Amino acid sequence: MDIFFYWKDFVSDVHEGRIGTLGADTDKLAELQERLPRKVWTFITPKGMKGKIRVIGSMWITEVRPANFVPKWRHNLFYDAASPKSVLFTNSASAEKIEEVSSYLNNRFNQAFRSNFQGEKGLHAMEADVVQGFEKLVRDYETVQFMEGIKQTLG
Repeated sequence: MDIFFYWKDFVSDVHEGRIGTLGADTDKLAELQERLPRKVWTFITPKGMKGKIRVIGSMWITEVRPANFVPKWRHNLFYDAASPKSVLFTNSASAEKIEEVSSYLNNRFNQAFRSNFQGEKGLHAMEADVVQGFEKLVRDYETVQFMEGIKQTLG
C-alpha cells in the first residue's frame, strides 16, 4: 500500500524549507501510517484546471524525521528526500499527462475529485492494484531525484 497525498501547499512548503515531511491535521494520515505504507505519491491541481490533478512526486517513506523538522501539522509523515527512490516528475505538467493521471485516479477516488480534495478527501490509501496500475501509467514519465529536482526548482 502507498499513500495518495494531495499537496496543495507544495510550492510554499518547498520555499519554506519543509523538505522530508508532509502532514495533516486529520487523523486519517495517522490511520494510513499504521498500515506501513512504502511510498507517498503527491499531487496538485494545475493552475486553471479544476477537477484535474498532476502527479508531482513519489517519495520513499521513512521513520527518520528530517534534521530541520519543525512541526506544522498535528500528524506528520516523513520521507527520505535523499533516497534514489524519491523522485519528482519533470514532465507531468503536459495536458496529456494531466489527463492520463486525472482519468486513472478519478475512477478510483471519485469522491475526492468531487470535493476538490478538501480535508480528508486529499488523503487515500493506494492499494496494491491501484499502485501497480499507476506505476505502469507513469513508468515512462521523466523523473529526477527529489533533492536534485528541488534544487532545480529553487535555483
